[in-house]
Amino acid sequence: RPVPRYVSLAVESANGRHGPGLEHQIDWVYQRAGLPLKVTGESGPWRRVLDPDGAQVWIHSRNLAERRTAYVLTEVRLARSPRQDAGAAAMLEAGVVAPLTGCEGDWRRLAIGGRVGWLKKDALWGAEDCAGL
Repeated sequence: RPVPRYVSLAVESANGRHGPGLEHQIDWVYQRAGLPLKVTGESGPWRRVLDPDGAQVWIHSRNLAERRTAYVLTEVRLARSPRQDAGAAAMLEAGVVAPLTGCEGDWRRLAIGGRVGWLKKDALWGAEDCAGL
């Protein structure tokens, strides 16, 4: 798989280490399954990832999923269709994480809480491109 690429956290708890191996100190403990992460490097089964807050750590690949998700950067209206004048499907708070299910131009389709809607890609982290969807 190409690097860089986006993945998501597959488990409820995973250690983010300073280097690629169990002997390296734990810098972060990630406790949010589905959190989008950007793979920026690989070493054996270890992946160097960048998180939405800008931290870069190493996580074992068994803790990662290929499923694409996105992180909402600020409170925003989820539109019913990929148009600026579309009606609202929901209001999303900053920090919401949702599966990324499609793309149309600069718009990204999210599925969350039984609702499907669209946001501009600049309102999201982890949705810059549509590779892997």
